[in-house]
Amino acid sequence: MQLRKKTTLALAVALASTPVFAQVASSGFALEEVIVTAQKRQENLQDVPVSAQAFGAEALRVLGADSVTDLIFAAPSLNAGGLGGSQQQIGIRGIVDYSRNPGVDPRMGVYIDEIYQGQGYTADQPLLGIETVEILRGPQGTLFGKNTVSGAINLVTKAPTETTEGELALTYGNEGQARAQAYISGGLSSTVFASLALTYDQRGELYDNTFLNIETGDYDRSSGRAKVRWAPDDQLDVTLSLDYSERNSTDPTGVEAALPAFQTRANFEAADQTQFWGVGLKADYQLANGYQLVSITGYRDAEFSLTGDDDMTPAKIQTTNFDEFNEQFTQELRIQSPEDQDLTWLAGLYYYDSDRSTQRNVRFDEDLYNLLIPALAPFASALSGTGEVPSVLGHTSYAAFFHADWAISEQLSLTFGARYTSDEKEVDWTQTNYPDSPQTAAALQAATGLPLTQAPGALFGAVNSAYSDKRSENDFSPMVALNYQMNDSTLLYARYAGAAKSGGYNADFMTNGLEFFEYDQETVDSYELGLKTTALDDKLRVNLAAFEMRFDDYQVFQFLENSSGATSVELTNAGKVSVSGLEAEITWVPTDNLRFVANGTLIDAKYDEFENPGGGAPFSGNALPYAPDLKYFLAVQYRVPMSSGAVIFDVDYTYVDDQFTDPGNLVVDQIDSYDLLGARMAYVPMSEKWELALWGRNLGDTEYARSNNDNFLGTPRTFWGDPRLFGATFTYFLGN
Repeated sequence: MQLRKKTTLALAVALASTPVFAQVASSGFALEEVIVTAQKRQENLQDVPVSAQAFGAEALRVLGADSVTDLIFAAPSLNAGGLGGSQQQIGIRGIVDYSRNPGVDPRMGVYIDEIYQGQGYTADQPLLGIETVEILRGPQGTLFGKNTVSGAINLVTKAPTETTEGELALTYGNEGQARAQAYISGGLSSTVFASLALTYDQRGELYDNTFLNIETGDYDRSSGRAKVRWAPDDQLDVTLSLDYSERNSTDPTGVEAALPAFQTRANFEAADQTQFWGVGLKADYQLANGYQLVSITGYRDAEFSLTGDDDMTPAKIQTTNFDEFNEQFTQELRIQSPEDQDLTWLAGLYYYDSDRSTQRNVRFDEDLYNLLIPALAPFASALSGTGEVPSVLGHTSYAAFFHADWAISEQLSLTFGARYTSDEKEVDWTQTNYPDSPQTAAALQAATGLPLTQAPGALFGAVNSAYSDKRSENDFSPMVALNYQMNDSTLLYARYAGAAKSGGYNADFMTNGLEFFEYDQETVDSYELGLKTTALDDKLRVNLAAFEMRFDDYQVFQFLENSSGATSVELTNAGKVSVSGLEAEITWVPTDNLRFVANGTLIDAKYDEFENPGGGAPFSGNALPYAPDLKYFLAVQYRVPMSSGAVIFDVDYTYVDDQFTDPGNLVVDQIDSYDLLGARMAYVPMSEKWELALWGRNLGDTEYARSNNDNFLGTPRTFWGDPRLFGATFTYFLGN
């Protein structure tokens, strides 16, 4: 099997900074107005004092982006790592993590039509039926609430239309790639409108398992989204939305780094399934005096199941099984002032309630003793067994928020707001070991004094334990921005924002006691200077931002020493973190037939204070995981007009600097810098009824890792990205 490498899904030019990317067969390229809802109103992105990047429906289609993580190369401030699937890590501005267990909340908020997705494994949302993807960089605590300390991703789906429109698309490529997409929207009556979006996507096996003599590492995903809108008059607008997504994968949970790329020796095939669905109801009522009442009700249900061979070898040492379930209910009520005033504002109340549960276990088999603990090898069959960690968590949150824009003069304005949040959490957790032969384990324990009735977990410090508790916390998140409109096309702003990430519980496998089972919330203060300008007769757009974020009580996995002197690795509040940097998005359209894009992020993300009470080396001064110092995206797009239509050529280049995957910044945790090349060629007839595109990703077949670290045995492991991918996509447009 040929060695495999990673892809750039950033295929086409001009896609990263302009979400409204119109068909160009007849009209050519132009800078388009970018409409976002970052401040809960529809506004031109150039007028909003927030560092943000947006992708529209056409840009997503040309990129071939199926989910949020497909945007990480075209959006340099967005980064992802980890093992993919349910274990995906994703974040903004160098603050990348995931909620490994139900007691941990994510740092980046993901919203679908203003409804919060509460778990990290639901962050990689499918992008179907999408109007705009807004990547809001930096803390968004005032309008988007807790757990947005690094930023938020706001997915705005298409509103059902009065007239019939839509598109059908088929994709076929190498490595068993196939995708079918359909979207249709239209009126059911004079007051009722509906839309339906469906996607099925699959990719074949990428890994060679030389032990089982099979190929593995495929995935398939089925997703659907439906909306029904009722607009009986000019005052009332009600939309009911439903969505569903299921992803199945046999990607291994890491492979031995010493093996050639895309090879594994695991003794069984991994299985990773993620499933989530939701219902949302949004009602807008326009009062006669211009004020607007908004109600947003949401219910979300999510679960994942993961089975992996953590030792990665032919030996039968360890098997991990994770099952997690989450259901949540949210309700937001707000009132918004008319927009034709010097002081515009909105105020609201928010309620969130979730129930999470998990049933996870680790199975240790005989080779644990035969290969690693030879003194106990004669009793391997008796001491093999399973450690189980079931837990149930409840989380209730209440919030009140206010946001306003005050036009002090024609050029100077003040944006300000605040949010007060009260959280309540409770947990019921147990850890229990089941040796295969309890009788033999009891006899050996009596003879040796070792806690062998709690084998196999006790051999690693995971003794039988139980923990039940309740906790509460409050947070006040303010925001203020001073904005100076130099002229119609240039905005300068200075912004301060605060936010918090909830505290919680280490509801996972715990070793050496429960002294650090609970941890506190972390907080962040962010300072930002920004410039947004359009020049050269609306042919050049430049958006720049300089920022610094300061975190206190930063939550991170670290070595800890309990009162008995034993050391474990647990999530706790490590200390202080700072992230400073520069962000830039530049789009230049010198002619109707040529377009350039340059997007980049330069950051310095480090632990200012990070001591290990367990006696390990202090990490103060180390870089944060998945936070490359430099990341940029360059692209060019050229249009060749023809009498029958146009051919559009796209070429793009992505560079990602060195990065680490762990706070220790060890050599084994390092991902070397890499660069990726992509290209696309599309023909669009003058009628713009269809498009045929040929595309390629990672054309240089570059090898690079999505994750590097040690497994529990100290064996270096890696998780590879995609190899060179290429294919063709045919799209037919309805209603043109």
